Amino acid sequence: MNVINNTSTNSAAGNSASIGTMSAVAPPATTAPVAPPAGKAKVSTGFLSRDTEAMLSSDSGRILTAMTGNAAFPTPNPTLADLTTARNGFLAAVSAAHDSKLGRAQRKQQRANLCTLLRTLAHYVDVASAGDLPTLLSSGFAPQQPRKPVGPLTPPANVRFVRGKVSGTATARCRKDPRATAYQWRCAPAATPAAWLPVVTTPAAHHLFQGLTPLTIYVVEVCTVGTAGPSNWSETATLTVL
Repeated sequence: MNVINNTSTNSAAGNSASIGTMSAVAPPATTAPVAPPAGKAKVSTGFLSRDTEAMLSSDSGRILTAMTGNAAFPTPNPTLADLTTARNGFLAAVSAAHDSKLGRAQRKQQRANLCTLLRTLAHYVDVASAGDLPTLLSSGFAPQQPRKPVGPLTPPANVRFVRGKVSGTATARCRKDPRATAYQWRCAPAATPAAWLPVVTTPAAHHLFQGLTPLTIYVVEVCTVGTAGPSNWSETATLTVL
């Protein structure tokens, strides 16, 4: 029996089928923060790992200046005195500029101490500013950039339908889309392409169909599911199941 594999043809049935019949894909669960802000603005702490020594010196100095006497943040945690002490220790280690193993270890330790206090202070600013952007900016910290939503995904490419190891089975595959949260698959006999088997949702870019009728040609299509919902159905791949 010849196997018709990897044939890509536009399926009229796929274009007319209602996506509304698919099984719903629930978004991943998220953990609520300890003190969620009322607004949307949050402190960005990425600079703590990205900054060079000179940049960290400048950024920490700006934050100290902005927080000093700031009525929006009356009880900073940690105290500004503690933050000043940690910053001075970091600056002293950098100024020493010892390139020995001990000198590098001291700079690394002093930086870690300073960054730990800045992270704690960033959390305090998050809670105290309650998500209000002007208040957050007055602290000297920079806000996180809002994430741009991923638009509708394109139909999966490189759809393949290959014979399974057991009679009556076949595996469908497609190219993985890193933006997809799930994949939905549908399969039908080629003679009755509108008679789709129940749609199957998987987290991976492949699915094993079982219980197919041997010596029958089947068609398969797949769509990706993202934050904007499912894509259009892909082109069709066909296979004669043994």
